[in-house]
Amino acid sequence: SYDKRRNRAEADHIARLVADLLKRQQGLSIGVIAFSEAQQDEIEAALNRLASEEDEFRRLLDEEWQREVDGQFVGLLVKNLENIQGDERDIIILSICYGRGPNGKMLMNFGPINKSGGEKRLNVAFSRAKQHMAIVSTIRYSEITNEYNEGANCLRN
Repeated sequence: SYDKRRNRAEADHIARLVADLLKRQQGLSIGVIAFSEAQQDEIEAALNRLASEEDEFRRLLDEEWQREVDGQFVGLLVKNLENIQGDERDIIILSICYGRGPNGKMLMNFGPINKSGGEKRLNVAFSRAKQHMAIVSTIRYSEITNEYNEGANCLRN
């Protein structure tokens, strides 16, 4: 569930996705975008937890944190909506993060998405993917009801 601007279950799922992608060894670059800095931290913690449990993933992740092509860093990126601009990866995984809180209530607080220009931030996130975009969410689009907000409506759509 969503608690204190974090969603651990979603972060753990993303860590497993990254592990599966790296184990395929297709050479595709991967970026993960979180909606908040708190969720970015949660995803990094989930990657580290999984790496401490799986030797093969730890080795692949260590290589990925340093991967360069022609002197340019092309390894795994884990960033948030505020600092992803300018970066591109073959595969982008977007962590929505927001969901029902510990009390079961769903708040329509989508952080930077609700602010003025929120839909532009989403467009920046979507345009970071060169080949594939995956959205990881614990909520369905129909649970987003503040459609009067341009950013939230863009997210819902």
